[in-house]
Amino acid sequence: MIRIVGRETRTLESAEFHTVGEAFEKIGLSPQRYVPLINGNPCTSDRVIGEYDELVFIEVFSGG
Repeated sequence: MIRIVGRETRTLESAEFHTVGEAFEKIGLSPQRYVPLINGNPCTSDRVIGEYDELVFIEVFSGG
């Protein structure tokens, strides 16, 4: 399962991505705007996504 959390939250049930970087590209998210987490742990774009992994993209934004 893939969740995208930020100003807009959505969930993708099934996806066929091999790495986090591939998921960024195919979903259309910017690595500069989102932090990827696999099973609650920060990861890099070259991290392979396992069959039972939960991938979450958290949008980074700030305010003042």
